[in-house]
Amino acid sequence: MTHRCLWPGCERNVSASMWGCRTHWFALPARLRSRIGHAYRDGVDVGEHPTRRWREAHADALAWIAQHEEELHGRY
Repeated sequence: MTHRCLWPGCERNVSASMWGCRTHWFALPARLRSRIGHAYRDGVDVGEHPTRRWREAHADALAWIAQHEEELHGRY
């Protein structure tokens, strides 16, 4: 099973156990990757009852991306 990378606008498909493609995963700061990883449980990435911790970590990752959009534009 796969899903699209969760980085806004990315069209790459990734394994269901991954938050995003390799490029975008490592574009996130380590602290956000760690939070997402610690909050992960099977099924959370495909919408099967995501935990509150995972939803918060994912929302923080999206907020970080939006906050750094100008800086990241053209790099990813």
